[in-house]
Amino acid sequence: MTTPASGNGGGSVSGISGTVMGGLSPIQNANVQLFQAGNSSPISAAVTTANGTFSVPGNLSTGLYYLLVTNGNAGSGTNSQIQLMAIVGAGTSVPTTNVTVSELTTAAAGTVLFNFGLLGSTGSVSAPSSGNGAANALTQYYNIISNNSLNTGNSNLSTTIQNSMNSTANALASCVETSGSCSSLYNAATSGGTSASSMMQAIYNAFTNTSQASAIYTVALHLSSSTGFTMPQSMPGGFAFNGGTAPTVNAITVSLPYWPAIDASGNVWVISATNGNVTKISSSGTILGTFSVTGGPQAIAIDAAGNVWACGNTFNQITELNSSGTTLGTFAAGNYPAGLAIDAAGNVWINDYAGNTVKELNSSGTTINTFTVTGNPNSIAIDGSGNIWLANYGNNTLGKLSMSGTNLGTFSLTSRGTWLAIDASGNVWITASGVSKFSSSGALLGTFSSGGSLVIDSFGNVWTSSGKELNSSGVTLSSFPNRGTLAIDASGNLWTANTSANAVDEIIGVATGPQFFPYSGPQFPSP
Repeated sequence: MTTPASGNGGGSVSGISGTVMGGLSPIQNANVQLFQAGNSSPISAAVTTANGTFSVPGNLSTGLYYLLVTNGNAGSGTNSQIQLMAIVGAGTSVPTTNVTVSELTTAAAGTVLFNFGLLGSTGSVSAPSSGNGAANALTQYYNIISNNSLNTGNSNLSTTIQNSMNSTANALASCVETSGSCSSLYNAATSGGTSASSMMQAIYNAFTNTSQASAIYTVALHLSSSTGFTMPQSMPGGFAFNGGTAPTVNAITVSLPYWPAIDASGNVWVISATNGNVTKISSSGTILGTFSVTGGPQAIAIDAAGNVWACGNTFNQITELNSSGTTLGTFAAGNYPAGLAIDAAGNVWINDYAGNTVKELNSSGTTINTFTVTGNPNSIAIDGSGNIWLANYGNNTLGKLSMSGTNLGTFSLTSRGTWLAIDASGNVWITASGVSKFSSSGALLGTFSSGGSLVIDSFGNVWTSSGKELNSSGVTLSSFPNRGTLAIDASGNLWTANTSANAVDEIIGVATGPQFFPYSGPQFPSP
């Protein structure tokens, strides 16, 4: 930050203490200065301890006050680019203890100062024109920040504002969590074609030029991709961030991909029936290997041990791979296996489309049960109670079996059943002519105008390959480019097997609810 413009001094409130944090890590050896907005000289200063703590004496009365933190080490080495801020008072309304300065407080402070016209294009801070201006700025800051976190108790703090704060904070973390590698942020936040040269200038440029929101967001998303930190959800209506659009961050070239599955480490596995293989992709989009499987794989699932199961209908077999892609075995899978699921005990269930059976294999690949069904099941899913659900393509029904093979019900559909997904409440979502929702007892709860393969996120929203996000009531929340089969990873990234484009696309951070800072994870990778 450049030196603030000149202004007036202060009066009589004593010191302020607290902690400086970079995500969840304390920043040590950082310079902490207490400023009155508009004054070129700090009122007092201190250096943070190894735990990030500080205490600065104060002599405050009228005006708007803030803490400015520069330099320090957030765990990746000394970083001269660190610039963090927290607004701490107006007049005598000043907290004296437990003030946290972080990327989140900096995002909130920058927002407030910008909205009140107090943040200059170089990152300087001007004084409010009146005492009321200072008080109003402090009130707005506390509307965003409470107890050093987002003030989610404030009903006026919309999801849009929360997401903007989180995303801005994560973009700032791309600077803070390194030893000074900030060019990704600075190059994303430009003014007149010139990159920012400081963190506060980057905030100013980002808020001034809303067309840059996508670029700023991408910086934050790459931080998420490299660390696994969950980014905030977009608002219903289209992946919005501060007026921008969250991009498809990764488009990985894979020949004729189909049906992605996510392992516990966040790696994505996709099958290619035409090529007879399985491709493993890291969470950051790097292809880690392509491995042959037997019989034109049609479906894939991953067990708790990280082993990958892919069934193919060319030779009616299922192949088991370990997490490194080594084949562990190939086993009989019936007559035209079309889908598979893995239960809590690690047993593998396969729906045999042509043979009208469901096979149960143990974790070693040995068949332990074969149950006769009807209707040519096209896909299979297992609910939390261990019941087996089948999307029956041949007779337009939804079928339910117990683990012992007992028929627990057959429920009518408007058309051929194709894809299944089960939400956390045990409701079954199935694609026929549209998407229908059934209760766990088989009662039809609604039919909605969407279709394609289905996946359900941690908030109960349903994503379809027809390019729709539905809430738990079936209301369309947002639209996205129509892709192919889908999967959602633990960070809320939506992965799509875009077969027609020979690509696996990753749309980062769209499938989770708002996550509150601080960010937790390792450093942002060098640009």
